[in-house]
Amino acid sequence: MENTSCNGSDGQAVTHVLVLNGCRSDIESFRTLKIVLTSICLLVIFLFSIAGNMVVFLIFFKRPALLTISNRFILNLSVCNCLNTLFVMPFMFAALISKDWIFGDAVCRGTGFLMNTTFAASTLTLVAISIDRYCAVAMPLHYTMRVTSKRSIAMIFSVWSGAVIASLPPLLGWNSYVYQADKASCTVLWTNMDPFARYYTLYLVGVTFILPLIVLVGSYIAIFRSAKNNFERTRRNSTVPSNSIDDGTQTPLRDGRRRSSTAPILARRLSSSGRIGPLPWHKDEWKTALTSLLVVSTFIICWVPYFIIIVLESLLYDPNIIYPVLELISILLAMSSCAVNPFVYVFRSNLARTQLKIILGLRREREEYTNESRRGSVCAAIKEGIIRQSSTESDLDEKITQSAVPPPKKSTTLTSLVHVPSLASMRA
Repeated sequence: MENTSCNGSDGQAVTHVLVLNGCRSDIESFRTLKIVLTSICLLVIFLFSIAGNMVVFLIFFKRPALLTISNRFILNLSVCNCLNTLFVMPFMFAALISKDWIFGDAVCRGTGFLMNTTFAASTLTLVAISIDRYCAVAMPLHYTMRVTSKRSIAMIFSVWSGAVIASLPPLLGWNSYVYQADKASCTVLWTNMDPFARYYTLYLVGVTFILPLIVLVGSYIAIFRSAKNNFERTRRNSTVPSNSIDDGTQTPLRDGRRRSSTAPILARRLSSSGRIGPLPWHKDEWKTALTSLLVVSTFIICWVPYFIIIVLESLLYDPNIIYPVLELISILLAMSSCAVNPFVYVFRSNLARTQLKIILGLRREREEYTNESRRGSVCAAIKEGIIRQSSTESDLDEKITQSAVPPPKKSTTLTSLVHVPSLASMRA
């Protein structure tokens, strides 16, 4: 009986050990799989970020005329992305592979401060871009007076000053930067139970996320409304009366001569596409709405999980209930903004894509100018509000030719969401 019980207990112990070993092997396999998948995601983000932002730098380097006031904010955003990509991601990758931080406390605090600063600067730069676009769309006649070169430099300086001020307290004792294996990076210790440290979390989230989100959403809603009003105004002013087209109304001039109206000319040039009456601007309205939605949704997808995890870790009494995988995903989504921003704010622009093709030799500059000149005929002239009923056909051709010439360099921008009406169309 003793031998039987003894053998039974031995069998149970062996079974228990085998189960534990199996669980440990499963856990190790899961950790290995997580490290591999995280490394692949981080490597893809790194490559896309380097490629996208370096192309932005290349465009501005080869085409200095494109570095306008508005595009300075785009350049600043690319600087934030590159700093994070070059000086934070490699350390994260090394920590993932080694499963520990091997670079010392000083480097840990430095990379944590830099990551926090670039994250804050990125969100604040997006706010600056939204304000700049709102001024361009809602107040086009006063844009050059409101958004000057000095003010744009002051805004960029304010962005970096605010980012540094928001990220400096952990270096001065208000919370701390430590390595966290679940996030594979050195960052603020959000799980600090000290009430004083929790206030820093609320301060950082409010300054670098909640306020920027409110300004961003409000700006793009106002942009869409202003753009819609501009399109409606342009549609009303660009309507070609059908009776004028049919009758060929003549317009008298002060010197007694009579010149043909522009209505027959517009009828002949628009008849091939059937555009008689109000011109179809709904495509531009849809593009404006889509761009606004894309900008806001990208910001939310990239940053909301990161800041939600921060708040939960700070407020929960047991932060361990948060799955480590969710913490890691939130960091990767925040890092992915470095790769996504160039495609959202630069490469969706026809101007940026065209200049890149010319720089890479995929398209000739003279050929592109010729195509744009052919394309920018009556519709371009009508959009700019330069066609009047007293124009002759020769006058119209001359103005169309002028409208086909590329716009002045100072007005070139990659961040434009919509067509901004000219002074003539706004006064009409």
